[in-house]
Amino acid sequence: MADWEEIKRLAADFQKVQLSSTSQKLSERNCIEIISYLKEKKIIDLIFTVDGKEFLTPLHLIQDIRNELFVSGGRINLVELAKIIGVDLAHITTHLKDVLKGQKDIHSILGQLIDSSYITKIAGEINEKLSQQGQINISDLTIQYDLSAEFLQQQVVEKHLGKIIHGKQDSNDPRVFFTESFIARCKAKIRGALSGLTRPTPVASILNQINMSEKLFFSLYDQTCMYGSLTSRVVGAQYIPNVYARSQSEWVTNFYRQNAYLEYDALARLGISDYKSYIKKQFSNEEITFLNSCAASKRILERAEADIEECIASKSYLDLQSNLPSVFNENDIQLILESILIKQKQQQTIVIENYIISKAFIENLSKNFDELVKEKAKSVVESGKYQQYQTELQVSSTKPQKFEDVEEKIDKREERRKKAAGGKSGGGTQGRETKTKSTKKPARAKHVEVEVEFVEKKQLEIITSEDISEAVQSELEDDGLDELTLPLMQYLLPQLNEKGLELANEIYAVTVADRTANRRQTHNELQNKLNALIGDVRLFDKGLKLLPEDLQPQLQKYLLKTLCTDVVNEILNYVAAEQNLSTQSENFNNDQRLKFANDLPPDFKKPLVPLIKSLTGQSIEDFMVTVEEGLAACSMIIKKIDKKKDRTIVLNHKHVLLEQLNKCDDLALVLHLATLVIFTTVTQCMLHASGRHVAAILNFLKQYLSEEQITELTSYHDFVTLMLSGGTEAENAKEKLKEKIQVVKNIANDFKKPGTEKC
Repeated sequence: MADWEEIKRLAADFQKVQLSSTSQKLSERNCIEIISYLKEKKIIDLIFTVDGKEFLTPLHLIQDIRNELFVSGGRINLVELAKIIGVDLAHITTHLKDVLKGQKDIHSILGQLIDSSYITKIAGEINEKLSQQGQINISDLTIQYDLSAEFLQQQVVEKHLGKIIHGKQDSNDPRVFFTESFIARCKAKIRGALSGLTRPTPVASILNQINMSEKLFFSLYDQTCMYGSLTSRVVGAQYIPNVYARSQSEWVTNFYRQNAYLEYDALARLGISDYKSYIKKQFSNEEITFLNSCAASKRILERAEADIEECIASKSYLDLQSNLPSVFNENDIQLILESILIKQKQQQTIVIENYIISKAFIENLSKNFDELVKEKAKSVVESGKYQQYQTELQVSSTKPQKFEDVEEKIDKREERRKKAAGGKSGGGTQGRETKTKSTKKPARAKHVEVEVEFVEKKQLEIITSEDISEAVQSELEDDGLDELTLPLMQYLLPQLNEKGLELANEIYAVTVADRTANRRQTHNELQNKLNALIGDVRLFDKGLKLLPEDLQPQLQKYLLKTLCTDVVNEILNYVAAEQNLSTQSENFNNDQRLKFANDLPPDFKKPLVPLIKSLTGQSIEDFMVTVEEGLAACSMIIKKIDKKKDRTIVLNHKHVLLEQLNKCDDLALVLHLATLVIFTTVTQCMLHASGRHVAAILNFLKQYLSEEQITELTSYHDFVTLMLSGGTEAENAKEKLKEKIQVVKNIANDFKKPGTEKC
C-alpha cells in the first residue's frame, strides 16, 4: 500500500508540473541566433526557406526534389521546383549533383529535370506520330518538346528505336526517321510521276506535284531511275525522260552527219543548255571545233583551209562567207581563220568585209603608189612640214615607239637615255658604272602605250586618201570588188603614210647629220662641265659641315643660290635646246624656272620640278639626289667619286685662291680670299662663302692661328667694316688697310697647318 501511495503522489506531482507554466522562455530571435551559431560552428547543416521561417536538411531537400519530380510526371523546371519547395534556386542548383548521383534514369537538360518515365512516355508519343505521318524529323520534335536535338536523338529516339519506336533512320540524314510503308508510298509516287513524263521537266515541278521533299526525292531517285536521267542533283535540275533523250540524240546525230556542224541555238531549242559538254559526250571520237555560234566538224575546216591555200597560191581574194553555211557569222569566220593560220605559222592574208585577201595581192596593189609616195615625202621635207612634225612630237612627249626608233638612228639620244637609266657599263658617254635610278624606261613605255592612239590622230600625212582612192578603185573594178574600195583604201593609207615617213626620215637624216655630230660634242662637253660643278658642290658641302651648326644653314643656302643654281640653269638650257625652244634660264627666278619645267614633256618635267624646288630648301643632300635624276633625263651621268682626284681638286682650288689673292688689289676681297686660303690649309677642305660670313669663319679659325695672326686679321676686318660703313673714318680706315694688305697676304701665303689635324 505504501508503494501505491507513493505512486499516486508522484503522479500528482507530475500532473502539477504539466499544468504549471515555465518561469523563462526562449524568444524567436534567440532561437535564430542559436541556430545561426550552430551553423557557423558547422555543428548542424540546414537550408533556410525563402521566407526564413523554416529549415531543411540537405537530405530532406534532395528527397523533396525527387518527390516533386515524380509528382510532376517525370519532368519539372528547376525554377518551378524552387518555388514549390520554397527554397532559393541556388540551393537547388548546388544539390543537383547529389540528386543525379547514382540515378541514371534522371537527366538535367536545359534547366529541367527529366526522368526515364517521361522519356518512355514521349518515346511512345513519337512512335504514334511516326506511324501516323510515316516520317519525323528531330528538328520538328525539338520545337514540340522544347528539348535539345542531341538529347532527343540520342536519349529518346535512337535509344528506343526498334523497341518503343518502330521505324528506320535515314542513312543520308541521321536526323530523319521513317517507316517502311512511308518509303514504299514515296517510291510509288516517284515511279508514277516519272513514268508519265515525255518531255524535260524541272525537278521543282515534280516535287510540287508529288508533295515530297528535295532530299527524300534524290535519295529514292536512284532506286526508280529506269525511266530517265537528271541533269544534276539540285532543285533547279531537270528530269529528262529516256524517250525524249533518245529522240533528241537521234536528231542531233542525223543533223551533224548531214551538215557537218551543229548550231547552238538549235540545240538550245531542243532543251540542251550545256551544249559543249553534250557535243563532246555525243561525238567523243570526232574532232570538233567550237565557234561563236556553232560547232564545226573537221571537214568544214579542211574545206576552208583548202580555199584559203588556193587564194594564197593564186595571189587573189576569197569570199569565205559564201563558201560556208549561212549560220556562220563573222566571229565564226575569224575563229576559223585563226585556227587555220596558226597551223600555217605565218599569216599571208588579211580579212576585209568578209573577204580574205592575200597579202601578195595587197603588195602588188601598193607598188603602184611607190613613185607617188617618194614625191610626196620629198615635198614634205623640202616644205619643212616634216621638221615641224618632229618638233611637235618631241614637245608633246607622246611619240610612238616607231618614231623613237627613227630618232634613235639620227642622234642616238634614246640610246644614251636607256644606258644612263640602266646604271651599268657604257652609261652616258663616259662608260662607267654608276648607281642611277632605272625608273625612267617603264614610265616612258607606259606613256607610249597609252597615248599611241592620240599620236596616230596627229600623224603627219605624207599621202592623203584622195591620192589613192581613185587608183584603188580603178584596180578593183576589173575584179568586181568595188565594195572593197573604201576598206582597202583605209588599209593601205597608214601603210603608205608609214612608208612615206620612213622615206622622209632618210631624206631628213642626211640634212641633219652634221648638226647631230655637233650636238653629240656639245652633250659631252656639257656633261663634263656639270660633273665638275657638281663635284665642287659636294666638296664645298663637305667643308661647310666643319663649321658651327648655326652657321651651316646660311652657307648651304648661299651654295644653293650660287653654284647649284648654275647647275640647274645649264640643265634647263640643254633641255630647251633639245626641245628646239629659244629660252635662256640665266635670268629666271625660281618661279619662272618652275613654270618652264611644268610646260616640258613628262620625261623632263618629272625629274626637273623636284630639282628646281630643291634650290629653295636648305639641304645639299636633296639637291644631290634630284640632280642625279635630272641628269639621267638628259642622258647624262654623275661620275664616280674618286678621293685621289678630290685631293687634287682641293689643292688646285687653294693655288687658284692664292693666285687671286696675290693679284688682288680690292681691300675687302683680300681678307675674304685670305680667310678661304687659311680655312683650306687648316681643314684640307674647300669652302664657298660670301663676304658677310668672313667674321664667323675667322672666329672658327682662331683656334689654329697665333695671337699675332689673330690680332692682324681681326684689326684688318674692323678697318674693312669702317671703310664699307662710309662714315667719317672711312678714308682713314682705307689708308690703314693699304698699309696692312701685304701683312694679310703674307699670313695667308706663309700659313702652315698646325699639328696633324685632318678634315
